[in-house]
Amino acid sequence: MAFKMRGGAKSAESDINVTPLIDVVLVLLIIFMVLTPRVIEEMSANLPSKTEVKPNKDPDKDQPLVVAVYDNGDIALNLKVMPKAELAQELKGRIAARDQRVVFVDAHPNLEYGMVVDVMDLVRDAGAERVGLARLKDEGPARPAAAPADGAAPAEGAAPAAPATP
Repeated sequence: MAFKMRGGAKSAESDINVTPLIDVVLVLLIIFMVLTPRVIEEMSANLPSKTEVKPNKDPDKDQPLVVAVYDNGDIALNLKVMPKAELAQELKGRIAARDQRVVFVDAHPNLEYGMVVDVMDLVRDAGAERVGLARLKDEGPARPAAAPADGAAPAEGAAPAAPATP
């Protein structure tokens, strides 16, 4: 504020000098304009660090491991029927090659509970960290497609053979 008191009998004149006020406001505006992008950058989401992408050499790695137990007692790993000893060895190899050690067990609904528990124990002993129960179909797990009678492979894109009903 400026007061003019010269002269004698004149009263004090009070004028607000706005120039320093405008200077301070402009300096604050510039400071906030400079700091705002940095504050916004610091408040961004915490993203995981960049990891190397390993080329997938094994196409079966993307396919989930499903152990199917059929009503007749057959056991299959991803639709390939095999005995328990061979299944255990195959599972150990496939589980060891995976990052996520998850195996699903799909059992026929009419199967005895004890047999399903035995298969789950076999899967756990093979190295699976998680064992999930799957119920993919009401009539039980899908059966492997039977090979054609003439020995030729089915045409690509052809529907798999229907399971035989007992």
